[in-house]
Amino acid sequence: MLLLAWKILVCEAVLAFERLRVCWRELLIVLLPPLVRQTRCARRMEFLAVRLGQMRRRIAAFESSLLNGAFREPVDADCAIRGMLKGLKEDIRHIRCEMAAVPALAARGYGGRRLRAAMDKLHTVAEETYAAADRLLWEIGEHDLKYIA
Repeated sequence: MLLLAWKILVCEAVLAFERLRVCWRELLIVLLPPLVRQTRCARRMEFLAVRLGQMRRRIAAFESSLLNGAFREPVDADCAIRGMLKGLKEDIRHIRCEMAAVPALAARGYGGRRLRAAMDKLHTVAEETYAAADRLLWEIGEHDLKYIA
């Protein structure tokens, strides 16, 4: 009986520490100085811009192979690629709306300048990736139409 009570006590203590760790992380983010928060946000935006740039390059490579005639059959007969591209476009729209909601006051000081530069870079890359995804959707539709009809 004592062993069971000890196990329950240990489990409750572990759960309490886990809850405290999660709450502490959220509280720490709120209590960080603005420079650290802005720099952290800017780093995340820079990383997201790099990832979107990689996606844009993959889309461009696929589009060039499609235009060069590398495929002699329908590329997206089951519409899976089109669904992924539409999802990517929706995510980019969501990112751009969230960036538009950031107040201009957030661009003060060194951290603010870095944040603004990261937002501008992300906006540019997101716009280019959105256009590339839109072009690829059109090209896939035109390509598959030749082989379906």
